Amino acid sequence: MKTCPHCHIQVGSGSYCPLCQSPLPGADEPDTPYFPPAPPPGRRLPLFFKLAAFFLLAGVVVCAAIDFLLQEELHLHWSLVVVACVAAALLLLRALMMGSHNAPKLLFQILVGASLLVWFCDWFLDWGNVSIDLVIPILCTATLVLNFLFAFINRKFTENGLIYLLLNIGVGVVPYIVLTIRHTRAALPWVICLIVSVITFLGLVIFKGRALWSEFAKRLHM
Repeated sequence: MKTCPHCHIQVGSGSYCPLCQSPLPGADEPDTPYFPPAPPPGRRLPLFFKLAAFFLLAGVVVCAAIDFLLQEELHLHWSLVVVACVAAALLLLRALMMGSHNAPKLLFQILVGASLLVWFCDWFLDWGNVSIDLVIPILCTATLVLNFLFAFINRKFTENGLIYLLLNIGVGVVPYIVLTIRHTRAALPWVICLIVSVITFLGLVIFKGRALWSEFAKRLHM
């Protein structure tokens, strides 16, 4: 069967890839189906994840029971924080164990999950908006730096170059929006995040420009 050099899918016959329209090398095989058979179902959740989920959720039930019994004395449902932390831990563990090892996608999932968790704890425990003023811009800055480094470490950058660039742009727009619509008491972390986003964007364009252009040309059929 023919194999697309960009999408890495197998096609039985035809001159162009049905996904990216790239020319397919090799001769047609008329007796071969146009598409290969559907792959088997994805991997199941490993036993370690199931055990971790069981014990963590059992702990959540115990914490919720204790919180319910002591609610008249404490007047603070701290078990909600436990639920949020356990949910974030399970989602992160599942992404690490069942993910496709796509560094930009995993970084984005961790950034969103950690930001939501910190914001919820800040709102629930009344930390004084420390999440928006300090923690979230630090997480965004770390994500931009790691995304930039992974772009040079990943040998298959040409296949995922557009994802790296989109992650950089998407995260880099956040500090600009925050600085525009909200005058935070600690604007310096967001300013640093904005500077890092511009520098890493320029680095991707300068050092990985050819790979990025080939990715754009493939996606836009240029």
